[in-house]
Amino acid sequence: MTRHEQVDGMERLEAIGTEWVESKMISRRKLIASAGMAGAAALLFNTMMGSANAKDKAHGTVNGQVYGEGVPELESLLELDFVIATTIAELRANTAPELDYVCLITDKGQEGHYLYDAADTTSADNTGTVLVTASGARYKRLLESPYLNVKWFGAKGDGASDDMAFIQKALDTANARGGGTVFFPKGTYIVSPSGSTRINLRNDVHLLGEGTSAVIKVKDNAGDYGMIFGSNNSGVPLKNVRISNLRVDQNPQGNQTCNIDSSRTDSYYWQFVVGLYNYESIVIDNVTFDPTCGINTITLNNINAKNATITNCRFNFVMAKGDGSYDNSAIYLNGRSHTVSNCIFYAVPGQKARGAIETHTGTSVISNNVSDGYYTGINIQSSESSGDHSDMTVTNNTISNANQGIQFGPRTTHPIKNVVISNNTIHLINTVHLRNLTTGISTAGSSVDAADYENITVTGNTIVFQEELTRRTTLNEGAYGIGFYKESNYTNIVVSNNVIKNAPVTGIRFGSNSKVGVSTNIQITGNMIVNAGHYPAPSELYRAAILLRSTVKGAVISGNFISDTFDNAQGLFSIRVNDFDGTFSNVSVTNNLITAKQGGLWFSVSPSSTTDLPLLKTSASSPPASGTFNQGEIVMVTGTSVTPGQSPAGYKVTGTGTAGTLTGVTATGEINKPYITVNDPTQLKPEQWIRIATGNQLRRIVRISGNEVRLNASLTTDVPTASAVSFAAPSFLAFGSIGKLSAISDTTGATLAALEGEVNLLKQAMRNYGVLS
Repeated sequence: MTRHEQVDGMERLEAIGTEWVESKMISRRKLIASAGMAGAAALLFNTMMGSANAKDKAHGTVNGQVYGEGVPELESLLELDFVIATTIAELRANTAPELDYVCLITDKGQEGHYLYDAADTTSADNTGTVLVTASGARYKRLLESPYLNVKWFGAKGDGASDDMAFIQKALDTANARGGGTVFFPKGTYIVSPSGSTRINLRNDVHLLGEGTSAVIKVKDNAGDYGMIFGSNNSGVPLKNVRISNLRVDQNPQGNQTCNIDSSRTDSYYWQFVVGLYNYESIVIDNVTFDPTCGINTITLNNINAKNATITNCRFNFVMAKGDGSYDNSAIYLNGRSHTVSNCIFYAVPGQKARGAIETHTGTSVISNNVSDGYYTGINIQSSESSGDHSDMTVTNNTISNANQGIQFGPRTTHPIKNVVISNNTIHLINTVHLRNLTTGISTAGSSVDAADYENITVTGNTIVFQEELTRRTTLNEGAYGIGFYKESNYTNIVVSNNVIKNAPVTGIRFGSNSKVGVSTNIQITGNMIVNAGHYPAPSELYRAAILLRSTVKGAVISGNFISDTFDNAQGLFSIRVNDFDGTFSNVSVTNNLITAKQGGLWFSVSPSSTTDLPLLKTSASSPPASGTFNQGEIVMVTGTSVTPGQSPAGYKVTGTGTAGTLTGVTATGEINKPYITVNDPTQLKPEQWIRIATGNQLRRIVRISGNEVRLNASLTTDVPTASAVSFAAPSFLAFGSIGKLSAISDTTGATLAALEGEVNLLKQAMRNYGVLS
């Protein structure tokens, strides 16, 4: 620099206030040092690559796009002699701006370099990127990264100051620049939503924090509010917004002036964190909501909206001050194409967290989430815009300490179609929640949501209930492992390869209580059902491992393993497809394995159904000496002892009964009850026919549990004292005698007496063959 240039520069300094400038100016070398490594690299990179001079036919220079045309190019900074260190307040108070100097703002959290833009006379002072001096000069921040730091705009993050307005200012600034990212460094940012007052998100503007140490917290006693983040215009979709790496604390313990009351008719108490009623392409990732307390934490709700993704988030629900029982869901999504994955939901059961995830419309993927302590893990439903394809997938989720695992259903007259629920693990604490309905995977909806279910697959899930052996007044039959129980039509439903343990009333159920609805093409295959029906429900009709009701047109129940592992059997029906419960056609019940540790379960299947119960049986003795035989069956004799012409090949069962002898078995029982208590159950099995001496009462055993024997019908005579029990014998008709009779000798010349003897032999032979009685 020449002496003349130095003098010239000093003259300019004197013109703007020698004392102010000299006290604050630093050298060009210190400019680079003050910018830091990142800033220096940015300056040098832009200088070497010429990016600051790069022209765009539509927008001019890159610098111009950021700040407006007329701002010095970045490489011109290297030609400056001085940087002025100052504060925001001092710069605003300055009355004589100068183009040749960079101002270094030193306010804590708001540090940065500003340049005077002589061409700009209109931009508003926003504290973060534009400062306006007393003379009206506009100084603009030199951005060293693509982020706008929320602290630049006045946010303190000190856990005490109200930062809500400054956050809004940062979002608005990014929006005015055409989009960008607002960065939240470590700190606690107090916000004060109230009524309809909220922070309005902007198109193409993202919020990025520094992890869980960057906290947005509702101030103490904020009172009622609708939401923290929303949109100022639901008439058009909010587009392309990402919220990530933050923690939100709704501070329910500190907000004692709010009142979440379900009886209210306004919406200014819902306490959403994010509430959008029109959206497109919204991402919420790696955000911790702890604690969260509102009606919904996140609600994105518009049947015509699309593209929502919520991933890697964490939710801890704590009930806010209010009526103590308000409905709530952590995530509520309605719209096309949404994903919820890898999120964690937690609530202490006493906090009454209702739902972790609720989604409507589809298409949707709900995967790899963990819910612990919410009443319901996942609820999915069609909507007015679902069309022919709901296309919902719920897979690989873990739901613990719940009352209901996964629910799904139509919306009014709009069916739910093409749903896959697979490989989820569900653990229910029904004895803790004590609700009147507890289900692993089931249909859902109000009475008006009665449209059809089509193309539903439920496979590979594990559902475990708590044992519940004592009846309670709040639970009747509403406890199913997998339940299609609504008054709807079900078409093309597959329930396969699931594990269901301790379902209190029903393992797998199709059909409604009222017998309304038609089930068509149902497959129940390869499931393992253990200890279903052990709860003493007031109606026995539902206590089954597998139950079909209503009208069924085509069903396959095959390859299922049904087991009762209690020392004394507690379940009732293994499989119930009973004509009392509905109308059944083309139903096949085959190849199912049914076991009980003691006693046995009731297999009650309509005669119209196809079963693999053998119509052809065998017996080593003639006639059969043991076993239960049903009218119409054929019994082939396999014994080797043959009396020629007399031993039959087999028997036709003409009367149902049980062959054999009971020794010393007695029973007692009450009139009009289908139970007896026996002294020795070891000689008894389900399906045997017995006769109770008192009243000569003929009954079939359908279940044995300890010394209690369940009969197929109630007693018609009281049995107050021990009465002998015997088997009720079946009746047989022999056929096909084995062997040959010896030849009849020539009767030529025989006397009349001899001929009469020969005729008698022939008649006896015909009797042996059953020709004569």
